[in-house]
Amino acid sequence: MGIRKKVIWGPQPGPQVEAVTCPCDFTFFGGSRGGGKSDALLGRQIMGAIRYGTAWNGLVLRRKYKDFAELRRRTDELIVSGLPCERIGGDQQVNAIRFDNGANFKFVAVHRLSIVNDFVGQQFTEISIDECTTFPFFSKMVDKLQGSCRSPHGVPSHFFGTGNPGGVGHNEVKQFFQLGSGGLPPKTIMRDEIETPSGIVHFTKIYIPSFLKDNHILCKNDPRYVAKLMAIRDPALRRAWLDGDWDVFIGQSFVFTAETHVVENNFPIPTNAQIYMTFDWGYGAPFSIGWWWVDDETRIFRFNEWYGWNGEVDTGLRLEDSKIAEGILDREALMGLEGRQDKIIRLCDPTCFNKKPDYKGGGQGPSTAEVFKNFGIHLRPGDPNRSLKIRQIRERLAIPENKNELPLLVVYRRCEQFIRTIPTLCNSEENPEDIDQGQEDHCYDEAALIAMARPVAVKVSNQNIKAAKTYIEKIESKLDNASKAAWRELRAIQKENEEEDLEDGEYIQIG
Repeated sequence: MGIRKKVIWGPQPGPQVEAVTCPCDFTFFGGSRGGGKSDALLGRQIMGAIRYGTAWNGLVLRRKYKDFAELRRRTDELIVSGLPCERIGGDQQVNAIRFDNGANFKFVAVHRLSIVNDFVGQQFTEISIDECTTFPFFSKMVDKLQGSCRSPHGVPSHFFGTGNPGGVGHNEVKQFFQLGSGGLPPKTIMRDEIETPSGIVHFTKIYIPSFLKDNHILCKNDPRYVAKLMAIRDPALRRAWLDGDWDVFIGQSFVFTAETHVVENNFPIPTNAQIYMTFDWGYGAPFSIGWWWVDDETRIFRFNEWYGWNGEVDTGLRLEDSKIAEGILDREALMGLEGRQDKIIRLCDPTCFNKKPDYKGGGQGPSTAEVFKNFGIHLRPGDPNRSLKIRQIRERLAIPENKNELPLLVVYRRCEQFIRTIPTLCNSEENPEDIDQGQEDHCYDEAALIAMARPVAVKVSNQNIKAAKTYIEKIESKLDNASKAAWRELRAIQKENEEEDLEDGEYIQIG
C-alpha cells in the first residue's frame, strides 16, 4: 500500500478546475470579486513547478509591488503548510519563489510598458497577469511578451490572466477577449491567425467566467464578505463586482451613458449652426477628428468623427499629413459641408504647428498645420491645459436635473469611437485633476479642444480643492529647499487673481 501524499493546494470544483487545466494559449479567468481568480493563478504556477522541476520558469505580473500583498501572503501560507519552496524578496521588490526541485517563478511589477523590454531574450513557461484591467497598456504588453513565452525543454507554455470589470485597462481587456454584449459567449475558444516561417499557426484565447458563488471555501468560511457584496447599493458597482458584468465601468473619470448623451443620426443640424472640427494628431497611435455644431444654448453636438486606427487597440493607421487632409475634405464633401468649409472653425493641439523632420531631404520639414493649409484647411491652436479641460468635459457631460433637457455635450450614434473610449477613461492616482496616462484618450484630447474653446461655468467643491492641495503638497515634498522657495513664489503669483476659500457650490468661469 503506497504512501498518500499531502495535498498542499488543489483547485475547487467548477470554473476554477476549468481555468487551472485549460490548455489554451491565453486563459482569462475573470468576473466577479471573490471568485478565486488569483488563487487559481498561483495554483497553476505551483502545479507547473512541482511537475516540471528545473524546466519550469514562471513569471507573475502586477501593476505595482504593493499589489502583490495578497499573493505574497497566500504563498507564505502555503509554505507554512508544507509547500517545498522559499520566497525571497521584500514588499517593494521582485519576489523569487524557489522550489526544492529547482523550479521557480517570480513576482514582478510592471508600472510602465518599457519595463517589459527587460524580459526580451528571457524564457518563461507560464506568464501570469494578475488583474489585467489595471494595465492601460494591456494589449501592447501581451504583444511584447509573446516572444518570451516559450520553453527550450518542451514544456507547454501559456498566458494566464485574471481581472474584474473596471479599471484603466477595462476596454482593452474587453476587446481582447470579446467580452460583454456584442461579444462572444463565455468559454468560446477564439483563434487568432499568426503567420510564421513554417506556416499559419493559431493563438487560442478563452474567457472563463468566475463568480463569488463558485468559491465554496470563501462563501462557507467568510459569509460576512458575501453579505458585504450583496449589500452594495450602487447598481453599476453591484453589476461589476457581484455579477461580473463587462458592460459597466467602475472608477471612470466621466459619467457618460448612451441613454443620456447619445442621439440618433437623423437629429437635425440647423443650417445656420456654427461648425467646428477638432483634431488630435497621431501616427503610430490613432489620430482623432470630430465634427461638431453648437446650438443657441452653447450645447455642443458631435455629429461625425474619423478615428485613424487599424482596429487594434491604440494602434494608428500611420497616415501622412497630406493623406489625412485629403481624407478630411472627402468626408466633409460626403457630409454636405463643401460650401461651408471656409467657415468651419478647426482646432488642434498646438504641437501641430511644430516643424517636423524632413525624412527625405534631411533637416526640417513643414508642420502639420502647414501641410493642411496647402489643402485649404486652416488649423487654430487649441488650449491643451490638462487640469482645466477635464473639468470642462465633466461639466458638459453632467446630467441635467430636468430629465427633458439634454446635457451640454451630446453625441450622434455614429460616433462609435467616442462612445467606446470616453466611458473607459479613469483618473490618475497621482493627480485627481487628470486622467491616467497610457489610456486610449485621443477622442478625449480632441473633444477637449472645443470644450476649452466654448467654456462653461464649472462648479468647484471643497473636496476638489482639498484634493488639489494634497497633490501640490506631494509635489513640494519632493523638492529641495531652493526649489520649494521658487515653487511657492510661483504659486503665490498664480493665486493673486484667484478667489480663495471657495464655498461648496460656488461657480467660477474657466476660460
